[in-house]
Amino acid sequence: MKSLKKILSLGLSLMMALSLVACSGNGDAESSAAGSSTAESSAAESSMAESVATESSAAESSSEASQSEEAKGFSLAYPESMTAKGYETLELDEVPQRIACMVTSPVFALYEMGVLMIAAPTSTSTPYPEDLDVTLLGSVAHEDFDIEAVVSLEPDLVIMSASYADSHGATLDSLDIPVYYMSAGHTVSYDSVKAETQCLVDAFSLDEESTAKAEEIMGRFTALENRLEEVKPLYEGKTVMVLQSGSTTMHYIQTERGTLASMAAMMGFTNVYENEEASMAQIDLEQALEYQPDLVLCVGAAETAEEHQALMEEAYGENPDYWNAIDAVKNGEVIYLPVNYIATSGILVVDEIDGLIDIIAEHYEAQA
Repeated sequence: MKSLKKILSLGLSLMMALSLVACSGNGDAESSAAGSSTAESSAAESSMAESVATESSAAESSSEASQSEEAKGFSLAYPESMTAKGYETLELDEVPQRIACMVTSPVFALYEMGVLMIAAPTSTSTPYPEDLDVTLLGSVAHEDFDIEAVVSLEPDLVIMSASYADSHGATLDSLDIPVYYMSAGHTVSYDSVKAETQCLVDAFSLDEESTAKAEEIMGRFTALENRLEEVKPLYEGKTVMVLQSGSTTMHYIQTERGTLASMAAMMGFTNVYENEEASMAQIDLEQALEYQPDLVLCVGAAETAEEHQALMEEAYGENPDYWNAIDAVKNGEVIYLPVNYIATSGILVVDEIDGLIDIIAEHYEAQA
């Protein structure tokens, strides 16, 4: 009997022990699972935190870059010829988006650079590109020019001739409208055009595309200058007289600083007329008989060379004794040119000089 009780007691103890082992095993599994879940949750939270931090850092960097761009603003410098007169670099907080040009010279360069313009002056010598979408202004040289028409367009930059700095420029300044001044008129030299163009393209080289375009534009000047170096030996020693005529009786003569005369000088010609006080003056007919140039370049307001030749031949007919006393006129050593050789149109001066080289070469070939 006692043996049976011992056996039963031992069996009960064994069952309890097995039960405790089972409970202990389940607890470890649950603890392990809970630990694993906690670790995964912690890793996810850490990853999310890192992602947020990265995005925040990127946003801050983008904001700093944007602020840096704004801080840089926009600078439009002047060439040395203008700084010598007291003009200082134009500094703006932002790149101008509404530019009104009151002179034609910057229009073509800005157009090629993709710069936004809202206005340009009516051009009497050179047609604008067909897709140039701007408001056309009248000539600032006319007495009835209305500066209020410019103001009404709400420009954030106006480009105008330095000749009007004390009049229209002062009006714009009083309204806090930024103004940039350029050379304009019938006596703007090639060097001035090149220097002013360099300032414009430098200012508007804002990305890779515009920078590449700027380099291409300035490369045209370099190519022309290389060609001029080849041409100079052909004409060095030859003299030229440059006449600018408005009618059969109204004739002016250019010095080497005149627009067309400066082109001839670049090709090697020597100008027969000198005047330190002006780049162009009304011709002294009696004095002109003493010049006897090898070549006469005639330019006027006509749209074509043929139209200007017709005007000059009418002038010859009205006073044949005088004009035939100039050997170059009598012998046909005269080249007639259209209105675009009176005043330059910015970067188009490169094409005009290139064209003049060809015209003069063809003239001498025909005379040979």
